[in-house]
Amino acid sequence: MSWRTIKTLIAKDFKLFFRNKFFGIMTIFGIILYLVFYFIMPNTVDEEIEIGLYAPQAFSMFYENIEEGLIIRNMKTEDELKQAVTDKELHIGISIPEDIQKSLMSGKKPQIFVYYSSDLSDEIKEMYTILIGEMINQMSGFEIDIDEVEIVLGPDMGGKQIPYRDRMLPLFAVMLLITETLGLANLITSELEDGTIQALLTTPMKVTDLFVGKGVTGVFLAFSPAVLLMIITGSLTQNVSLIIASLLLGSIMVTGLAFFIASISKDMMSVIAWGTLLMIVLFIPAFTVIFPGPVSGWIKVIPSFFLVDILHRAVNFDIGWSGNLNNIMFLIGFNIVFVFLGIITLKRKVK
Repeated sequence: MSWRTIKTLIAKDFKLFFRNKFFGIMTIFGIILYLVFYFIMPNTVDEEIEIGLYAPQAFSMFYENIEEGLIIRNMKTEDELKQAVTDKELHIGISIPEDIQKSLMSGKKPQIFVYYSSDLSDEIKEMYTILIGEMINQMSGFEIDIDEVEIVLGPDMGGKQIPYRDRMLPLFAVMLLITETLGLANLITSELEDGTIQALLTTPMKVTDLFVGKGVTGVFLAFSPAVLLMIITGSLTQNVSLIIASLLLGSIMVTGLAFFIASISKDMMSVIAWGTLLMIVLFIPAFTVIFPGPVSGWIKVIPSFFLVDILHRAVNFDIGWSGNLNNIMFLIGFNIVFVFLGIITLKRKVK
């Protein structure tokens, strides 16, 4: 392996990449676009609360004494109430049993079920716990002791509310990585189409030199915009080594995928067609990490899931290496598979 040959090849690839105005502009435009989206999105969380209430008819007078700003939605069944909170249509749901009046009359301690959305803060939970007690006391006419059962539906995010722009940031970084896949794939395809690579292989340059040079170019082109995005948004203030390592692993992964796309493409249009299909596949699990919900297990076999999850945990929850070890191992495993797949398929086409 000749490092002098590799350096020359890398320099040539950079010139050719930015000579193609489409992919050069796409790289710059992508960074600017994601930064604009990030900075115009709200950096705070809307704490306005709408609550659902499932209660006996005797509590209907409660609606007439609602404080300004408090929104009560009457629910027909407890299951409907729980589903609305699970789907985040409501932040909080209160279920008052039908026999509460009997419990009050007999002197028993009534039990109230309170369902919280997983992204509700601890302070809001505490406030509404007090509100529920006051509501029951108002209805009974005297102070009573209430047994409140608090249930969080979904992962408990109390005290960890993340503005949407910070939720989207890991997704923006991964989008930049994936977009650069098209640029490298097109560069290789065009060189195969015009015979440049075949001509290079007639020189003392070896196939190993070719793949190392293309690999370094691809990793740098994918890695640098993503890191630049994280720096400008101020996200490299914690877990710096983990974030950089995960972006580097992501860059290696998309470089392997670029090799594979180039091996099955004939021209720029086929690169865009195959690349667009790949981007759609990789974007789906990435969105499920940022906007969690019922997720099928098969989605976790797509590597972008682990990459976005690492960035999301590291940037927004300050979770370090130990909390991301499984994701890192899965990502390394996918990298090995994709790089070898890309090299093997492209090597056949080169020869």
